[in-house]
Amino acid sequence: MKTKWFGLNKSYFARVWLIAVLFVLLLTTACEGLPIEIELPWLDSPVPTIETELPGTTDATSTPVIPEPEPTLTAETSTEKLILWLPPELSPHEESLAGHLLQEKLNNFAHENKVEIIVRVKAQTGSGSLTDALTATNLASTAILPDLIVLSRSDLRLAAKRELIYPHARLEAMMNDIDWYPFGQELSLVDSQVLGIPLVSNPLALVYNDASLLVPSNDWTAIKDNYGYFGFAADDSQAKYLLLLYVAAGGKVVDAQGRAILEEEPLIEALTALKEGLASLHISTLSIDYQTENQVWNGFLNRSLDTAVVPIAVILNHQEVVANQPKPALTEPEITLGNAMAWALGNPDPARQELALDLLSELAETEFLASWSEALGQLPARPSALGAWNNPDLKPALEKIAKATRLYPTEEIINSLGPALRNATLLILRDGADPTETAKTTIESIR
Repeated sequence: MKTKWFGLNKSYFARVWLIAVLFVLLLTTACEGLPIEIELPWLDSPVPTIETELPGTTDATSTPVIPEPEPTLTAETSTEKLILWLPPELSPHEESLAGHLLQEKLNNFAHENKVEIIVRVKAQTGSGSLTDALTATNLASTAILPDLIVLSRSDLRLAAKRELIYPHARLEAMMNDIDWYPFGQELSLVDSQVLGIPLVSNPLALVYNDASLLVPSNDWTAIKDNYGYFGFAADDSQAKYLLLLYVAAGGKVVDAQGRAILEEEPLIEALTALKEGLASLHISTLSIDYQTENQVWNGFLNRSLDTAVVPIAVILNHQEVVANQPKPALTEPEITLGNAMAWALGNPDPARQELALDLLSELAETEFLASWSEALGQLPARPSALGAWNNPDLKPALEKIAKATRLYPTEEIINSLGPALRNATLLILRDGADPTETAKTTIESIR
């Protein structure tokens, strides 16, 4: 039997006593002039939660970790939620303009729609990558699947093959708009089905000094006719520049069965362009040692190179005016190659998909995509968005480059062709090999 004081329960007096103590403490604190912070979560707008999972955080030999289910949301915080999975370069942190713009957009959407937005940053490669994590999470629960996920072309196809992403009539309706570059249309389709909404692309470009009176040719194979020293990453394991020369010469990289191939005549033409560039002393000997685009870019900035092949993002993200460094200008080729990213639906729940598509519609709007892509230093998939950029010097060339951009082959094809093309590049530049014989041995090596 419970003890009572004057007919009342002990617990009642305990609660009264606790409230009295808290009241005294509040008065004391106020008198001392110290700030008081009382959290009232039901009055706050939901804001994105950001979690980062980068390479090296898990053992490469371990099984991907399946995330714990999210806690149940209450009416005091949010009745609905959205989960976004993004690669590191799109993380909405406050340390960059691009991150700040995305954070602000997500905050506004969360507030207007009374939802909680959870952003998880995951590496695109290695253990725990976007596709690995998506595969593992599908075995757990739809409650923790990403509603929106950003994928590369190769990952988009892989996710489609594993049935990890989903089509939707609203995705098709968005892509029926004419305001998309060809690379965007190409990226969105997997086996003739719209599975992604294109975001940005990062194509290769030929950069030269804006102060030069001699403008390089727009023809990629016209190396010998250009001025000064030309450089590219000849020791690149994916051989992006020779692949570009080959494709520009009309070469195909896949056969009817989807297998990697190289055609002899276009490959000979591409290798001959390298040979002639070397013979005319236009190709810098530094190219043989370059493995990355940043090495090539630094060669251009320190004036070791007069012209150079680098991705657009390298140029746009390093536009600070520095004394004695050249101001970059761009040629306008008929074709170039680039990688690209797209949004996809990662949750099969119809209600979650509708909310995700509402957010996606805002993320793909011209005004936001223009400012966000310019801050990222990558070309937006919409012509109207690139047209709204504030870069008066490079924008005319960038618009032509965006129209000329075609997507790199899938990662599987590049991994098959890259080593062979890299070897062919070095045989020409380092060993002075014959283009015809090199083409034949290269083609044999991938069969």
